[in-house]
Amino acid sequence: MLPLAKLWTWIGQLFVPIAFTWAYFVRNGADEGVLISRGYLGLLASLAAGSALTWTLGSYLRLAKQSDIGPILPPNTMFEDPANRNTLISWGTLSVFAAVCLAALIFFGVRYSDSRVHQWDDPTPLDQSFVGSRIKAHERGCSAPPCFAMSVRKDAKGNVLPGAIFEYIPYITDGGIAALAAVQLCGLIFLGVMASRNRPPPRNWDL
Repeated sequence: MLPLAKLWTWIGQLFVPIAFTWAYFVRNGADEGVLISRGYLGLLASLAAGSALTWTLGSYLRLAKQSDIGPILPPNTMFEDPANRNTLISWGTLSVFAAVCLAALIFFGVRYSDSRVHQWDDPTPLDQSFVGSRIKAHERGCSAPPCFAMSVRKDAKGNVLPGAIFEYIPYITDGGIAALAAVQLCGLIFLGVMASRNRPPPRNWDL
C-alpha cells in the first residue's frame, strides 16, 4: 500500500503548483487564441491528474478495507510517517487535492469554452458558438491539414497573431477531452463504490 500512498502524494503535490502556475499563464497573454490554447492544455492536464488521483485513492481504499487497516485514507508521505499517522494531515491533503482539481477543471474549462473554430487562416469563425463551430468543422472535414484552428490566427489585415494557437483536429482535439473525462468519471464511480463498501467482518477462529 505504501507505493500507492507515494504515488498519491507525488501526483497531487506535483499537480498543485503546476495548476496555480499555469492558471497565471492562462490569464495573462498577448492574444486570446493563445490563452484558449493554454486553457486546452490545462484542461487536459487537470483531467489526467484528477483521473490518476481518483484511481489511486480508490485502489488504496480497496486495499485498506480488505486488510482492515486504518485510517483508510492514504498518508501524505511528504509529511506523515506511515507508522505514525496524522489523520488531520491526511484529510487536509485530500481536501486540497480535490479542491485544486475541481477548481482547475472549472477554470481551464471556462477558458477553453471561449474557443470558436476558425478555418486555419480565416479571421471569421465557422460559427459564433462553441458547439456550432465544431459541428461545421466536422461537416466540412479536413483533407489537407492544417485546416482549422482553435481560435483566430490572423487579424483582418492578414497578419499572423503572435503566440502558439493550436490546430483544431476534428474527432481528436475534443476526443482527447472526452476520453479523459470518461476515465475520470469511471474513477469517481470506482471511488464511490470503494468508499461505500463495508470492511470485511472479523474472522472467527476456532481454537
